[in-house]
Amino acid sequence: MTFISRKFWQFRYFDTQLGRPTWGGRDVLDFGGNVGNILKEPKSTIDHDKYWCIDVSRTAIKKARETYPHAHWIFYDRYNLQFNPTGIPGLEIPDIEQKFDYILAYSVFTHTSKAEMIELVNHLEMLLKGGGILAFTFGHPQWIPPDWRPHYRRRSRFPPRCNLQWWLERRKVGNVEALMEKAKNAAWCTLVNDRDLYVDCENERHYEAWEKKTYMVFYTAEYMKTIFPDAEVLPPVQPERQHCCVIKKG
Repeated sequence: MTFISRKFWQFRYFDTQLGRPTWGGRDVLDFGGNVGNILKEPKSTIDHDKYWCIDVSRTAIKKARETYPHAHWIFYDRYNLQFNPTGIPGLEIPDIEQKFDYILAYSVFTHTSKAEMIELVNHLEMLLKGGGILAFTFGHPQWIPPDWRPHYRRRSRFPPRCNLQWWLERRKVGNVEALMEKAKNAAWCTLVNDRDLYVDCENERHYEAWEKKTYMVFYTAEYMKTIFPDAEVLPPVQPERQHCCVIKKG
């Protein structure tokens, strides 16, 4: 499976959410970091030799090693419906014998089940140094942003909508109104193949391998706090639509 991320504002996002910390000299794990676009931003001050990336895209890891030879790149052959459908279900995070000051995960748990998110977050917390920080993004289904279109290089053809509706309209789903009605009071929901919506449950029907195409999960900020009660949940920073869950060790 080939997936190369085209997003380049990850550093600005986490730098803002974490209060512009000192990145230089700190060990950073980019979980699901793809080709390391967080290093490509001109303002990124993460040291390449202290940067680690674990990702399920073999192609991305191969390309990243060529681009940033001093950083550490690890292919993680875990199953993911969209990004590694031939991977191994439930494969544990590789044992890299390294602890981190910061662990970042941008738009990773938007594509995993709730149970998988909880499992992986618990494992990632064990990789933090004392005082270390884990920060990951998630999408709030009912969150409506201000009109940030002037901040984009290209004007969006979609007016501001709540996250779930915005996603459905982008994907040109035909029954948007029915799906929005179903999810209007959802604490969390899962959208499979841009048509099957599961609200406040994980009782998804069985999908054959050939059926599976897309997988998106949304959580309200309030519900995320019930999953990780010790976390700080922060609203999006422009032009991003994702919230940030911040967990501090110790």
